[in-house]
Amino acid sequence: MSFFRKNYIIFIFFGADLALILLHFFLRKKFGFFDLDKEGNLGSLYAGIKLWSGATIALISFYILRRLKSSRFKQALFLFLALGLAYIGLDDMMVIHERMGFVLNNIFGFGGFYGESFNWLIFYTPFIIAGLLVFFGLILELRKDCREAFWWFLIGVVLLAGSLGVEFFGRYLLLQIIINVPLYYILIVAEEGLEMFGASCLIFAILIYFQKLFNKHIQIQ
Repeated sequence: MSFFRKNYIIFIFFGADLALILLHFFLRKKFGFFDLDKEGNLGSLYAGIKLWSGATIALISFYILRRLKSSRFKQALFLFLALGLAYIGLDDMMVIHERMGFVLNNIFGFGGFYGESFNWLIFYTPFIIAGLLVFFGLILELRKDCREAFWWFLIGVVLLAGSLGVEFFGRYLLLQIIINVPLYYILIVAEEGLEMFGASCLIFAILIYFQKLFNKHIQIQ
């Protein structure tokens, strides 16, 4: 895969991400399907497809690494990455984290206030930490194996972490006595934008690493 063709792919990802943000600004009032703050929107569908594609590539990479008898640590990282991306892709399309959050709110009595939909951030904290540990391990491995994939992966992780930070701040904002509504709507776009661009960088990094593995170790007869 040439440099031009690789960059062509990331430009497609970024173009789609930007298009979804523009559709949110200009068409969300007429068509809720384009509203990034609504469930089951176009962004959710796009994220699901993109993340499942990344999960597939990560799983194939895991299989190649297993055949090459690479370290078990590296194999485990790519397997967990594949499973994690597959779940997040499904979650984006099915809004599992928010639905599960409401169930847990009822079980533990944490509901009944404005902003309770953000409680999933608390319930999912152990999984978020586990995911960040997997990302950190992959950053270390990619830094040794493929610098180009390393930089894209690192940028993706930073953007996704920023997305979570913005969502935590959005929860804080909604719990204030006087809510800054204009700022909250800006945060919605910021959070979704960081998530989309971060996922694009992450998937592109996985693609770059897979391409390196394929060219180096796979021969087509």
